[in-house]
Amino acid sequence: MSPRAALRAGSPLLALCALACGQEPTRPAPPAPDTQAPHVRLLSPAEGQDVAAFQVHVRGALEDEQGVVRATWSLNGAPPVDFTPSESFTLEGRPLPGTNHLRVEAVDAAGNTGVAEVRFSWGTSLAAGLSHSAALRDGQLFTWGGNDAGQLGRPDAGNTPLPVPGLAPVRAVVAGPSSTLALVEDGSAWAWGTLPSGLVPARQSPSTPTRVETPGPVVDAALGTSHALLLLADGTVLAVGSNTKGQLGLGSTAPVKAPTPVPGLSDIVRVAVGTAHSVALRRDGTVFTWGDNGDGQLGNGELDATPHPEPLEVAHLGRVVDIATGRGHVLALGADGRVRAWGLGMSGQLGHGKSGMLGSRAQPVDVLEVTDAVAVSALNNVGFALSASGTLWAWGQNSNAQLGDGSLAERPRPIQVQGLGPARAVAAGSLHTLAFTREGDCLAWGANHDGQLGASTPSEGSPRSPTPLPVVFP
Repeated sequence: MSPRAALRAGSPLLALCALACGQEPTRPAPPAPDTQAPHVRLLSPAEGQDVAAFQVHVRGALEDEQGVVRATWSLNGAPPVDFTPSESFTLEGRPLPGTNHLRVEAVDAAGNTGVAEVRFSWGTSLAAGLSHSAALRDGQLFTWGGNDAGQLGRPDAGNTPLPVPGLAPVRAVVAGPSSTLALVEDGSAWAWGTLPSGLVPARQSPSTPTRVETPGPVVDAALGTSHALLLLADGTVLAVGSNTKGQLGLGSTAPVKAPTPVPGLSDIVRVAVGTAHSVALRRDGTVFTWGDNGDGQLGNGELDATPHPEPLEVAHLGRVVDIATGRGHVLALGADGRVRAWGLGMSGQLGHGKSGMLGSRAQPVDVLEVTDAVAVSALNNVGFALSASGTLWAWGQNSNAQLGDGSLAERPRPIQVQGLGPARAVAAGSLHTLAFTREGDCLAWGANHDGQLGASTPSEGSPRSPTPLPVVFP
Protein backbone atom coordinates (compact mmCIF):
# COMPACT_ATOMS: atom_id res chain seq x y z
CA MET A 1 0.00 0.00 0.00
CA SER A 2 1.31 3.44 -0.89
CA PRO A 3 1.76 6.16 1.78
CA ARG A 4 -1.09 8.19 0.30
CA ALA A 5 -3.38 5.21 0.19
CA ALA A 6 -2.52 4.43 3.82
CA LEU A 7 -3.33 7.98 4.88
CA ARG A 8 -6.63 7.88 2.96
CA ALA A 9 -7.41 4.64 4.72
CA GLY A 10 -6.97 6.48 8.04
CA SER A 11 -3.84 4.60 9.13
CA PRO A 12 -0.82 6.92 9.85
CA LEU A 13 1.11 3.92 11.11
CA LEU A 14 0.73 2.12 7.77
CA ALA A 15 1.72 5.33 5.99
CA LEU A 16 4.95 5.59 7.98
CA CYS A 17 5.68 1.94 7.30
CA ALA A 18 5.16 2.48 3.59
CA LEU A 19 7.53 5.47 3.61
CA ALA A 20 10.10 3.52 5.58
CA CYS A 21 9.95 0.68 3.07
CA GLY A 22 10.63 3.09 0.24
CA GLN A 23 7.38 2.41 -1.72
CA GLU A 24 6.45 4.99 -4.33
CA PRO A 25 2.83 5.94 -5.09
CA THR A 26 1.37 3.93 -8.02
CA ARG A 27 -1.44 4.76 -10.39
CA PRO A 28 -3.70 2.19 -12.07
CA ALA A 29 -2.77 1.44 -15.71
CA PRO A 30 -5.07 3.11 -18.22
CA PRO A 31 -7.48 0.71 -19.94
CA ALA A 32 -6.33 -0.67 -23.26
CA PRO A 33 -7.93 1.13 -26.20
CA ASP A 34 -10.91 -0.63 -27.77
CA THR A 35 -9.84 -1.67 -31.26
CA GLN A 36 -12.27 -4.54 -31.72
CA ALA A 37 -14.91 -3.85 -34.39
CA PRO A 38 -18.52 -4.91 -33.80
CA HIS A 39 -19.45 -8.31 -35.20
CA VAL A 40 -22.34 -8.08 -37.67
CA ARG A 41 -24.06 -11.35 -38.62
CA LEU A 42 -26.61 -11.61 -41.44
CA LEU A 43 -28.83 -14.67 -41.03
CA SER A 44 -31.30 -13.92 -43.83
CA PRO A 45 -31.17 -13.60 -46.77
CA ALA A 46 -28.35 -16.08 -47.30
CA GLU A 47 -25.53 -15.47 -49.75
CA GLY A 48 -26.74 -16.05 -53.32
CA GLN A 49 -30.27 -16.95 -52.22
CA ASP A 50 -33.33 -16.55 -54.42
CA VAL A 51 -35.88 -14.29 -52.70
CA ALA A 52 -39.31 -15.01 -54.15
CA ALA A 53 -41.43 -12.44 -52.29
CA PHE A 54 -41.62 -8.83 -53.49
CA GLN A 55 -40.01 -7.90 -50.20
CA VAL A 56 -36.73 -8.94 -48.64
CA HIS A 57 -36.80 -9.81 -44.95
CA VAL A 58 -33.43 -9.12 -43.33
CA ARG A 59 -32.61 -10.96 -40.10
CA GLY A 60 -29.34 -10.51 -38.25
CA ALA A 61 -27.43 -9.93 -35.02
CA LEU A 62 -24.97 -7.35 -33.62
CA GLU A 63 -22.25 -8.16 -31.08
CA ASP A 64 -19.78 -5.79 -29.38
CA GLU A 65 -18.17 -5.80 -25.92
CA GLN A 66 -18.67 -2.06 -25.43
CA GLY A 67 -22.03 -1.84 -27.21
CA VAL A 68 -23.07 -0.61 -30.65
CA VAL A 69 -24.01 3.09 -30.75
CA ARG A 70 -25.07 3.33 -34.38
CA ALA A 71 -26.29 0.85 -37.01
CA THR A 72 -27.22 1.46 -40.65
CA TRP A 73 -28.26 -0.61 -43.63
CA SER A 74 -28.35 -0.05 -47.36
CA LEU A 75 -29.86 -1.95 -50.28
CA ASN A 76 -28.35 -1.65 -53.75
CA GLY A 77 -26.23 1.38 -52.98
CA ALA A 78 -29.03 3.54 -51.60
CA PRO A 79 -28.10 6.05 -48.86
CA PRO A 80 -27.64 4.22 -45.52
CA VAL A 81 -30.67 4.18 -43.24
CA ASP A 82 -30.30 4.13 -39.45
CA PHE A 83 -31.98 1.45 -37.36
CA THR A 84 -32.00 0.88 -33.61
CA PRO A 85 -28.96 -1.20 -32.57
CA SER A 86 -29.83 -4.39 -30.70
CA GLU A 87 -28.49 -7.91 -30.29
CA SER A 88 -30.95 -9.12 -32.92
CA PHE A 89 -32.65 -7.08 -35.62
CA THR A 90 -35.09 -7.40 -38.52
CA LEU A 91 -35.46 -5.10 -41.51
CA GLU A 92 -37.70 -4.98 -44.58
CA GLY A 93 -36.92 -3.68 -48.07
CA ARG A 94 -37.99 -3.77 -51.70
CA PRO A 95 -35.65 -5.80 -53.93
CA LEU A 96 -34.84 -5.10 -57.56
CA PRO A 97 -34.94 -7.61 -60.43
CA GLY A 98 -31.77 -9.68 -60.63
CA THR A 99 -28.86 -9.45 -58.18
CA ASN A 100 -29.26 -7.29 -55.07
CA HIS A 101 -26.53 -6.05 -52.70
CA LEU A 102 -27.30 -5.70 -48.99
CA ARG A 103 -24.89 -3.95 -46.60
CA VAL A 104 -25.23 -3.57 -42.81
CA GLU A 105 -22.79 -1.44 -40.80
CA ALA A 106 -22.36 -1.06 -37.03
CA VAL A 107 -20.24 1.46 -35.08
CA ASP A 108 -19.29 1.15 -31.41
CA ALA A 109 -18.47 3.87 -28.83
CA ALA A 110 -14.79 3.82 -29.76
CA GLY A 111 -15.54 4.45 -33.41
CA ASN A 112 -14.77 0.93 -34.61
CA THR A 113 -16.85 -0.16 -37.59
CA GLY A 114 -18.09 -3.64 -38.43
CA VAL A 115 -19.65 -4.51 -41.79
CA ALA A 116 -21.56 -7.47 -43.23
CA GLU A 117 -22.58 -7.77 -46.87
CA VAL A 118 -24.61 -10.30 -48.82
CA ARG A 119 -25.76 -10.62 -52.41
CA PHE A 120 -29.07 -12.26 -53.25
CA SER A 121 -31.37 -12.54 -56.26
CA TRP A 122 -34.98 -11.49 -56.45
CA GLY A 123 -37.15 -13.86 -58.46
CA THR A 124 -37.43 -17.64 -58.63
CA SER A 125 -34.74 -19.14 -60.85
CA LEU A 126 -36.15 -22.70 -60.86
CA ALA A 127 -39.56 -24.24 -61.56
CA ALA A 128 -40.82 -27.79 -61.88
CA GLY A 129 -44.16 -29.18 -63.01
CA LEU A 130 -45.62 -32.65 -63.41
CA SER A 131 -42.92 -33.83 -65.82
CA HIS A 132 -41.00 -30.76 -66.98
CA SER A 133 -38.31 -28.50 -65.58
CA ALA A 134 -37.19 -24.89 -66.07
CA ALA A 135 -34.12 -22.94 -64.95
CA LEU A 136 -32.71 -19.44 -65.41
CA ARG A 137 -29.07 -18.90 -66.29
CA ASP A 138 -27.85 -15.33 -66.86
CA GLY A 139 -31.34 -14.14 -67.78
CA GLN A 140 -31.96 -16.95 -70.27
CA LEU A 141 -34.69 -19.49 -69.62
CA PHE A 142 -33.97 -23.17 -70.27
CA THR A 143 -36.59 -25.94 -70.25
CA TRP A 144 -36.49 -29.74 -70.56
CA GLY A 145 -38.52 -32.88 -69.92
CA GLY A 146 -42.11 -33.67 -70.89
CA ASN A 147 -43.74 -31.54 -73.59
CA ASP A 148 -47.11 -33.15 -74.27
CA ALA A 149 -48.87 -29.79 -73.70
CA GLY A 150 -46.20 -27.48 -75.13
CA GLN A 151 -44.95 -26.63 -71.63
CA LEU A 152 -41.33 -26.36 -72.80
CA GLY A 153 -42.11 -23.35 -74.97
CA ARG A 154 -40.91 -25.06 -78.15
CA PRO A 155 -42.16 -27.93 -80.35
CA ASP A 156 -39.60 -30.59 -79.39
CA ALA A 157 -39.20 -32.53 -76.13
CA GLY A 158 -36.18 -34.17 -74.55
CA ASN A 159 -33.90 -34.38 -71.55
CA THR A 160 -31.46 -31.72 -72.79
CA PRO A 161 -32.04 -28.21 -71.43
CA LEU A 162 -32.62 -25.81 -74.32
CA PRO A 163 -33.42 -22.08 -74.31
CA VAL A 164 -36.97 -20.86 -74.83
CA PRO A 165 -36.85 -18.69 -77.97
CA GLY A 166 -38.24 -15.20 -78.30
CA LEU A 167 -38.11 -14.03 -74.67
CA ALA A 168 -36.30 -10.92 -73.45
CA PRO A 169 -34.12 -11.30 -70.32
CA VAL A 170 -36.17 -13.32 -67.83
CA ARG A 171 -35.99 -12.60 -64.09
CA ALA A 172 -38.34 -15.29 -62.69
CA VAL A 173 -40.06 -18.49 -63.75
CA VAL A 174 -43.00 -20.44 -62.31
CA ALA A 175 -44.61 -23.69 -63.41
CA GLY A 176 -47.98 -25.37 -63.27
CA PRO A 177 -48.52 -29.12 -63.81
CA SER A 178 -48.20 -28.77 -67.60
CA SER A 179 -47.55 -25.05 -68.03
CA THR A 180 -44.84 -22.42 -67.59
CA LEU A 181 -44.85 -18.68 -66.98
CA ALA A 182 -41.91 -16.30 -67.29
CA LEU A 183 -41.61 -12.85 -65.73
CA VAL A 184 -39.53 -10.58 -67.95
CA GLU A 185 -37.41 -7.62 -66.87
CA ASP A 186 -39.87 -5.11 -68.34
CA GLY A 187 -42.59 -6.38 -65.96
CA SER A 188 -44.51 -8.41 -68.54
CA ALA A 189 -45.61 -12.02 -68.01
CA TRP A 190 -45.54 -14.67 -70.74
CA ALA A 191 -47.17 -18.10 -70.47
CA TRP A 192 -47.44 -21.34 -72.46
CA GLY A 193 -48.58 -24.95 -72.14
CA THR A 194 -51.96 -26.04 -70.78
CA LEU A 195 -53.07 -22.82 -69.12
CA PRO A 196 -56.06 -21.87 -66.95
CA SER A 197 -58.88 -20.64 -69.14
CA GLY A 198 -58.71 -16.89 -69.75
CA LEU A 199 -55.10 -16.37 -68.63
CA VAL A 200 -53.98 -15.41 -72.15
CA PRO A 201 -55.81 -14.40 -75.35
CA ALA A 202 -56.23 -16.80 -78.25
CA ARG A 203 -52.87 -18.18 -79.41
CA GLN A 204 -51.48 -19.95 -82.43
CA SER A 205 -49.88 -22.83 -80.56
CA PRO A 206 -49.79 -24.03 -76.92
CA SER A 207 -45.98 -24.03 -77.08
CA THR A 208 -45.74 -20.38 -78.14
CA PRO A 209 -45.08 -17.95 -75.25
CA THR A 210 -48.03 -15.56 -75.14
CA ARG A 211 -48.21 -12.30 -73.21
CA VAL A 212 -50.59 -12.11 -70.26
CA GLU A 213 -52.58 -8.88 -70.44
CA THR A 214 -52.36 -7.02 -67.12
CA PRO A 215 -52.87 -3.37 -66.07
CA GLY A 216 -49.38 -3.12 -64.56
CA PRO A 217 -46.03 -4.87 -64.03
CA VAL A 218 -46.21 -8.43 -62.70
CA VAL A 219 -43.85 -9.31 -59.81
CA ASP A 220 -45.08 -12.82 -58.88
CA ALA A 221 -47.43 -15.48 -60.23
CA ALA A 222 -48.80 -18.91 -59.34
CA LEU A 223 -50.11 -21.50 -61.81
CA GLY A 224 -52.52 -24.23 -60.77
CA THR A 225 -54.24 -26.97 -62.72
CA SER A 226 -57.18 -24.76 -63.62
CA HIS A 227 -56.69 -21.36 -61.97
CA ALA A 228 -53.92 -18.80 -61.63
CA LEU A 229 -52.95 -15.76 -59.57
CA LEU A 230 -50.90 -12.77 -60.71
CA LEU A 231 -49.33 -10.24 -58.34
CA LEU A 232 -48.82 -6.71 -59.58
CA ALA A 233 -46.12 -4.33 -58.38
CA ASP A 234 -48.71 -2.19 -56.57
CA GLY A 235 -49.72 -5.15 -54.35
CA THR A 236 -52.90 -6.00 -56.27
CA VAL A 237 -53.76 -9.68 -56.91
CA LEU A 238 -55.44 -10.79 -60.14
CA ALA A 239 -57.21 -14.15 -60.43
CA VAL A 240 -58.43 -16.11 -63.45
CA GLY A 241 -59.74 -19.55 -64.40
CA SER A 242 -61.89 -22.19 -62.74
CA ASN A 243 -63.72 -21.20 -59.57
CA THR A 244 -65.81 -24.15 -58.38
CA LYS A 245 -64.48 -23.85 -54.83
CA GLY A 246 -64.20 -20.06 -54.77
CA GLN A 247 -60.45 -20.29 -55.37
CA LEU A 248 -60.44 -17.00 -57.30
CA GLY A 249 -61.48 -15.07 -54.18
CA LEU A 250 -64.05 -12.98 -56.05
CA GLY A 251 -66.99 -13.57 -53.71
CA SER A 252 -68.68 -16.19 -55.89
CA THR A 253 -68.01 -19.52 -57.61
CA ALA A 254 -68.41 -18.21 -61.15
CA PRO A 255 -65.38 -18.60 -63.43
CA VAL A 256 -63.82 -15.53 -65.04
CA LYS A 257 -62.27 -15.32 -68.49
CA ALA A 258 -59.73 -12.58 -67.83
CA PRO A 259 -57.41 -11.70 -64.92
CA THR A 260 -59.63 -9.93 -62.37
CA PRO A 261 -58.62 -8.06 -59.18
CA VAL A 262 -59.32 -9.94 -55.93
CA PRO A 263 -61.29 -7.57 -53.67
CA GLY A 264 -60.16 -7.00 -50.11
CA LEU A 265 -56.50 -7.73 -50.78
CA SER A 266 -53.83 -5.03 -50.89
CA ASP A 267 -50.11 -4.66 -50.23
CA ILE A 268 -49.53 -8.33 -51.14
CA VAL A 269 -45.94 -9.51 -51.71
CA ARG A 270 -46.34 -13.24 -52.54
CA VAL A 271 -49.00 -15.59 -53.97
CA ALA A 272 -49.39 -19.38 -54.19
CA VAL A 273 -52.05 -21.82 -55.39
CA GLY A 274 -52.98 -25.45 -54.74
CA THR A 275 -55.44 -27.68 -56.58
CA ALA A 276 -58.44 -25.52 -55.67
CA HIS A 277 -57.26 -23.15 -52.96
CA SER A 278 -55.19 -19.96 -52.96
CA VAL A 279 -52.80 -18.23 -50.55
CA ALA A 280 -51.47 -14.67 -50.34
CA LEU A 281 -48.89 -13.02 -48.09
CA ARG A 282 -49.28 -9.36 -47.14
CA ARG A 283 -46.34 -7.05 -46.52
CA ASP A 284 -47.01 -6.95 -42.77
CA GLY A 285 -46.61 -10.75 -42.54
CA THR A 286 -50.31 -11.65 -42.56
CA VAL A 287 -51.41 -14.74 -44.55
CA PHE A 288 -54.77 -15.02 -46.35
CA THR A 289 -56.38 -18.19 -47.75
CA TRP A 290 -59.51 -18.91 -49.77
CA GLY A 291 -61.16 -21.64 -51.89
CA ASP A 292 -61.37 -25.34 -51.05
CA ASN A 293 -61.20 -26.39 -47.39
CA GLY A 294 -61.88 -30.12 -47.65
CA ASP A 295 -58.51 -30.93 -46.10
CA GLY A 296 -58.23 -27.93 -43.77
CA GLN A 297 -55.96 -26.07 -46.19
CA LEU A 298 -57.47 -22.71 -45.23
CA GLY A 299 -55.98 -23.05 -41.75
CA ASN A 300 -59.10 -21.87 -39.90
CA GLY A 301 -59.43 -24.94 -37.69
CA GLU A 302 -62.25 -26.50 -39.71
CA LEU A 303 -62.75 -28.98 -42.56
CA ASP A 304 -65.75 -28.53 -44.81
CA ALA A 305 -66.90 -28.96 -48.40
CA THR A 306 -68.32 -25.45 -48.65
CA PRO A 307 -66.61 -23.07 -51.08
CA HIS A 308 -64.86 -20.13 -49.43
CA PRO A 309 -64.83 -17.42 -52.13
CA GLU A 310 -63.42 -14.60 -49.98
CA PRO A 311 -59.91 -14.28 -48.48
CA LEU A 312 -59.68 -15.18 -44.78
CA GLU A 313 -56.82 -14.31 -42.45
CA VAL A 314 -54.98 -17.29 -40.94
CA ALA A 315 -54.72 -16.74 -37.19
CA HIS A 316 -51.92 -17.54 -34.71
CA LEU A 317 -49.08 -17.48 -37.22
CA GLY A 318 -46.96 -14.54 -36.16
CA ARG A 319 -45.09 -12.62 -38.83
CA VAL A 320 -44.64 -14.67 -42.02
CA VAL A 321 -42.04 -13.90 -44.72
CA ASP A 322 -42.62 -16.66 -47.32
CA ILE A 323 -45.35 -19.11 -48.32
CA ALA A 324 -45.69 -22.24 -50.43
CA THR A 325 -48.52 -24.66 -51.10
CA GLY A 326 -48.94 -28.20 -52.37
CA ARG A 327 -51.96 -30.08 -53.61
CA GLY A 328 -53.80 -29.64 -50.32
CA HIS A 329 -51.33 -28.29 -47.77
CA VAL A 330 -49.70 -24.93 -47.01
CA LEU A 331 -46.29 -23.92 -45.62
CA ALA A 332 -45.59 -20.58 -43.92
CA LEU A 333 -42.05 -19.44 -43.09
CA GLY A 334 -41.93 -17.25 -39.99
CA ALA A 335 -39.65 -14.27 -39.50
CA ASP A 336 -37.91 -16.32 -36.80
CA GLY A 337 -36.78 -18.96 -39.32
CA ARG A 338 -39.30 -21.60 -38.24
CA VAL A 339 -41.87 -23.20 -40.56
CA ARG A 340 -45.52 -23.91 -39.85
CA ALA A 341 -47.85 -26.09 -41.92
CA TRP A 342 -51.51 -27.04 -42.22
CA GLY A 343 -53.94 -28.93 -44.45
CA LEU A 344 -53.58 -32.39 -45.99
CA GLY A 345 -50.99 -34.52 -44.19
CA MET A 346 -51.68 -38.13 -45.23
CA SER A 347 -48.19 -38.48 -46.72
CA GLY A 348 -46.39 -36.64 -43.94
CA GLN A 349 -46.24 -33.40 -45.94
CA LEU A 350 -46.87 -31.25 -42.85
CA GLY A 351 -43.55 -32.34 -41.37
CA HIS A 352 -44.81 -32.66 -37.80
CA GLY A 353 -43.90 -36.31 -37.45
CA LYS A 354 -47.22 -37.99 -38.31
CA SER A 355 -48.88 -39.25 -41.48
CA GLY A 356 -51.93 -41.27 -42.48
CA MET A 357 -55.14 -40.55 -40.57
CA LEU A 358 -53.17 -38.61 -37.94
CA GLY A 359 -51.29 -36.46 -40.43
CA SER A 360 -53.74 -33.76 -41.50
CA ARG A 361 -54.29 -30.56 -39.52
CA ALA A 362 -56.86 -27.82 -39.99
CA GLN A 363 -54.74 -25.21 -38.24
CA PRO A 364 -51.02 -24.42 -38.22
CA VAL A 365 -48.56 -26.83 -36.59
CA ASP A 366 -44.78 -26.59 -36.25
CA VAL A 367 -42.59 -28.37 -38.78
CA LEU A 368 -40.00 -30.30 -36.81
CA GLU A 369 -36.19 -29.96 -37.03
CA VAL A 370 -36.12 -26.76 -39.11
CA THR A 371 -35.18 -23.67 -37.07
CA ASP A 372 -33.26 -21.33 -39.40
CA ALA A 373 -35.05 -21.48 -42.75
CA VAL A 374 -34.78 -18.69 -45.31
CA ALA A 375 -37.11 -20.13 -48.00
CA VAL A 376 -39.79 -22.81 -48.46
CA SER A 377 -41.10 -24.77 -51.43
CA ALA A 378 -43.94 -27.24 -51.87
CA LEU A 379 -45.93 -29.06 -54.52
CA ASN A 380 -48.14 -32.10 -54.62
CA ASN A 381 -47.45 -33.91 -51.30
CA VAL A 382 -43.96 -32.71 -50.32
CA GLY A 383 -42.35 -29.83 -48.47
CA PHE A 384 -38.86 -28.30 -48.56
CA ALA A 385 -37.10 -25.70 -46.44
CA LEU A 386 -33.77 -24.07 -47.25
CA SER A 387 -31.70 -23.12 -44.20
CA ALA A 388 -29.39 -20.13 -43.79
CA SER A 389 -26.40 -22.46 -44.01
CA GLY A 390 -27.56 -23.89 -47.34
CA THR A 391 -28.83 -27.17 -45.89
CA LEU A 392 -31.95 -28.40 -47.68
CA TRP A 393 -34.61 -30.13 -45.57
CA ALA A 394 -37.29 -32.35 -47.15
CA TRP A 395 -40.38 -34.19 -45.94
CA GLY A 396 -43.56 -35.90 -47.17
CA GLN A 397 -44.25 -38.34 -49.99
CA ASN A 398 -41.19 -40.09 -51.42
CA SER A 399 -42.50 -42.84 -53.70
CA ASN A 400 -40.51 -41.40 -56.61
CA ALA A 401 -37.41 -40.47 -54.55
CA GLN A 402 -38.36 -36.79 -54.80
CA LEU A 403 -36.98 -36.08 -51.31
CA GLY A 404 -33.42 -36.88 -52.37
CA ASP A 405 -32.43 -38.88 -49.29
CA GLY A 406 -31.42 -42.00 -51.23
CA SER A 407 -34.59 -43.92 -50.39
CA LEU A 408 -38.25 -44.31 -51.34
CA ALA A 409 -39.45 -44.09 -47.73
CA GLU A 410 -42.13 -41.61 -46.73
CA ARG A 411 -40.76 -38.95 -44.39
CA PRO A 412 -43.25 -37.33 -41.97
CA ARG A 413 -40.29 -35.72 -40.19
CA PRO A 414 -37.82 -33.51 -42.13
CA ILE A 415 -34.57 -35.08 -43.31
CA GLN A 416 -31.58 -33.52 -45.06
CA VAL A 417 -31.17 -33.95 -48.81
CA GLN A 418 -27.99 -35.94 -49.42
CA GLY A 419 -25.11 -35.16 -51.80
CA LEU A 420 -26.18 -31.61 -52.56
CA GLY A 421 -23.83 -29.19 -50.83
CA PRO A 422 -24.93 -25.69 -49.78
CA ALA A 423 -27.99 -24.70 -51.83
CA ARG A 424 -29.36 -21.28 -52.76
CA ALA A 425 -32.67 -22.25 -54.42
CA VAL A 426 -35.10 -25.18 -54.59
CA ALA A 427 -38.19 -25.97 -56.67
CA ALA A 428 -40.50 -28.86 -55.81
CA GLY A 429 -42.23 -30.54 -58.73
CA SER A 430 -45.05 -33.04 -58.64
CA LEU A 431 -42.69 -36.02 -58.62
CA HIS A 432 -39.18 -34.53 -58.93
CA THR A 433 -37.13 -31.69 -57.44
CA LEU A 434 -34.59 -29.13 -58.67
CA ALA A 435 -31.99 -27.13 -56.78
CA PHE A 436 -29.25 -24.61 -57.46
CA THR A 437 -26.12 -24.79 -55.32
CA ARG A 438 -24.25 -21.70 -54.16
CA GLU A 439 -21.55 -22.66 -56.65
CA GLY A 440 -24.09 -22.27 -59.47
CA ASP A 441 -24.62 -25.96 -60.24
CA CYS A 442 -28.13 -27.20 -61.05
CA LEU A 443 -29.10 -30.60 -59.66
CA ALA A 444 -32.21 -32.75 -60.00
CA TRP A 445 -33.63 -35.90 -58.41
CA GLY A 446 -36.81 -37.94 -58.27
CA ALA A 447 -38.96 -39.17 -61.16
CA ASN A 448 -37.47 -39.16 -64.66
CA HIS A 449 -40.08 -40.78 -66.91
CA ASP A 450 -39.93 -37.84 -69.37
CA GLY A 451 -36.31 -36.83 -68.89
CA GLN A 452 -37.15 -34.08 -66.42
CA LEU A 453 -33.90 -34.67 -64.51
CA GLY A 454 -31.81 -33.45 -67.45
CA ALA A 455 -29.22 -34.80 -69.81
CA SER A 456 -26.93 -36.29 -67.14
CA THR A 457 -29.30 -39.23 -66.63
CA PRO A 458 -28.72 -42.51 -68.53
CA SER A 459 -31.87 -42.01 -70.61
CA GLU A 460 -35.16 -40.22 -70.36
CA GLY A 461 -36.81 -43.59 -69.76
CA SER A 462 -34.87 -44.27 -66.55
CA PRO A 463 -37.53 -44.29 -63.81
CA ARG A 464 -35.92 -42.16 -61.11
CA SER A 465 -32.84 -41.03 -59.20
CA PRO A 466 -32.96 -41.11 -55.38
CA THR A 467 -30.03 -38.69 -55.05
CA PRO A 468 -29.19 -35.40 -56.80
CA LEU A 469 -27.71 -35.57 -60.30
CA PRO A 470 -26.11 -32.66 -62.16
CA VAL A 471 -28.14 -31.06 -64.94
CA VAL A 472 -25.97 -30.55 -68.00
CA PHE A 473 -26.56 -27.33 -69.93
CA PRO A 474 -25.33 -26.91 -73.50
